[in-house]
Amino acid sequence: MGKKILDSKALYVALSILIALSLWFYVTAMDGREDSKVIRGVPVTFTGVDILEDRNLMVVGDNHTTSLNLRAAPTVLALLTNQTVQVTANVSNISTDGEHTLAYAVTLPAGVNQSQVEIVSGVNGNIITVKVAGFSRREIELQGEFTGTAAEGYIAGDKEDFLFSPEKLVISGQQELVNQVSYARVSIGGENLTDTVSGEFPFQLIGASGDVLENLDVTCDVESVYVTFPIQATATVPLKVNFISGGGVDASEVSYELSMDSITVAGSRDAVEALKNEGAITLATINLATVNDGDMLSFPIPLADELTNISGGAEATVTISWNKALVTQTREATHISYINLPDGWRANIVTKVLPVEIRGSEARVAEITEENLRVVVDLRDINLATGQYIVPATVYLDSAATPSEIGVLSGDHRIVVNLSKRS
Repeated sequence: MGKKILDSKALYVALSILIALSLWFYVTAMDGREDSKVIRGVPVTFTGVDILEDRNLMVVGDNHTTSLNLRAAPTVLALLTNQTVQVTANVSNISTDGEHTLAYAVTLPAGVNQSQVEIVSGVNGNIITVKVAGFSRREIELQGEFTGTAAEGYIAGDKEDFLFSPEKLVISGQQELVNQVSYARVSIGGENLTDTVSGEFPFQLIGASGDVLENLDVTCDVESVYVTFPIQATATVPLKVNFISGGGVDASEVSYELSMDSITVAGSRDAVEALKNEGAITLATINLATVNDGDMLSFPIPLADELTNISGGAEATVTISWNKALVTQTREATHISYINLPDGWRANIVTKVLPVEIRGSEARVAEITEENLRVVVDLRDINLATGQYIVPATVYLDSAATPSEIGVLSGDHRIVVNLSKRS
């Protein structure tokens, strides 16, 4: 098989051509003969652009190129193309807008010495004409647009609920083009969504009239933005009030009305499910000894931080009423004592009579005398200094009846105590 390859006529022809070309390149390189070549589409690189921008100016247009007429040995010319040769022009001396003519420098590829190449001329001489215009850089707002739908039992956020990273965009470019931009818009779609949307999204530049500015020749500092847009679960949850029996009223004997029976909440799926499992939102637990028939009380509607009341209203009003007839009378308590007097001190009760309101059925109230009332003041935390002090007191009702049949109404019960140090 090797002999067949060596005997191949085509192989010998190819080798002959290769050797001939090599000899020709060698001879032409050694005899000093030069040829001319025009290279078209040579890219132009501008230096000093940052200085130009500091003057609020910029070079207008993209892909600046020129053509070069070069003279060199054929072997050198073979290395010179619009991919290996570059042209550099310095724009740092430009201070006004308009058209400017600049001289340029030619950069040859590595391995080619400047002395090996004669730059005969560019097509227009060794110069290039550039257009300079006003430059602008500014921040613009990001706005979101939801074009999709939320699933049943869910709600999408509104325009203000979009979160962006970065929060603003920086655009730069020709001043008259930058000034056309009002803001950048991110659109999010999707059907029957149940989860918050987040991720990288493209944006559109929007003009003052709300139109999309297609193919506007400006530069943005980012190509996309990270967006978070909430899709929240919802539920309608009833409100309720709990009661503690007291003041002559049993919790089962109370009726109440709420200014709103329920609210609709929105939030994370877990938070909404947890609230639904509770069955209701408890506004307050009311000690019946502290309220009267017909009282109207307002309470804030408590919600976890993860939930929002989308029904509106921060509080609800409760109107309380009794289901039985009660009377309220004032009795004078004269049995006043103290407990927990610190060692080394003497206490004297200055207050001798304390008015106390009691409530219950007419028959039960009639049974109560001053003997049934005790007033006790705890001196454990009293200020240990000689003098008179106003101290909170607790009133006890000693009766055979239960607190749901008759009781003392809670109030600001205080007595005066004179404190002195034992000698």
